Amino acid sequence: MRYIFILAILIVSCKKETLMTYEASDNIYFNYSYPTTSGPVYYADSLNVTFAFSDSTHQDSVLRIPVAITGTASNTDRSFDVTVDADATARPSTDYILPPTYIVHAGRTTDTILVTLKRTPALRTNTLFFTLRLKENNQFKTQITYRSRVSNDLRSIAPGDTSLTQTFKVLMSDQLKEGQYWSGYSYYFGDFSEKKVRLMNEITGLPLNFWSVDLYSTSEHQANALYYGGLMFRYLSDQAYSGNVIMDADGVTPMTMGYYFN
Repeated sequence: MRYIFILAILIVSCKKETLMTYEASDNIYFNYSYPTTSGPVYYADSLNVTFAFSDSTHQDSVLRIPVAITGTASNTDRSFDVTVDADATARPSTDYILPPTYIVHAGRTTDTILVTLKRTPALRTNTLFFTLRLKENNQFKTQITYRSRVSNDLRSIAPGDTSLTQTFKVLMSDQLKEGQYWSGYSYYFGDFSEKKVRLMNEITGLPLNFWSVDLYSTSEHQANALYYGGLMFRYLSDQAYSGNVIMDADGVTPMTMGYYFN
């Protein structure tokens, strides 16, 4: 990239001054961000991806990881290089598929890496990960190593307030967790188990991310919790009455709902 500085020098004569130029290499960096309701954009250097909220027919997903460059856009495509750190637990071609080439297209200063994530059986019991790392080539340098996590924070920042820009870590799983709000739902739903909530999804239509917000976030949400809990309680009772006691995840404990229905 070429910067041109014009020096305005006041002199008595009419001597013509030459232009001085400065050469600087273009850099490439990861540019993953997400907006917030408060206004500023937050930058991230890692991402947790779960298939747990998707139905069984959803067997893969395309993850879009943005990159950006310094300098101006080129009138031709430019390639960049990506490697995967050696400590990855996810397997290439099996758990994820990287694109064959990486391109910043002509006329652009931002572009996207498309990574296909596979819903493999291993994700039901393990969280797998891989870390992408940008690699310098003859088109781009990799000298920008971190940035503030918040777009409007231009002050000096301490470690922990920064987002790495040369690496991007992807964590993959397919496990439902009780999360921070389940205790509020236990009055209707009882103890958490993945087997129970998946069966509730199948029988009652309970969304698999239903308890990802506070039970009392809205009166409608609380009413829906009572509806799903009651419908599931009726199902379990009917099954037990017919001689088919539904067991929970351990295979020996009858599945039950919360105290509200006891």
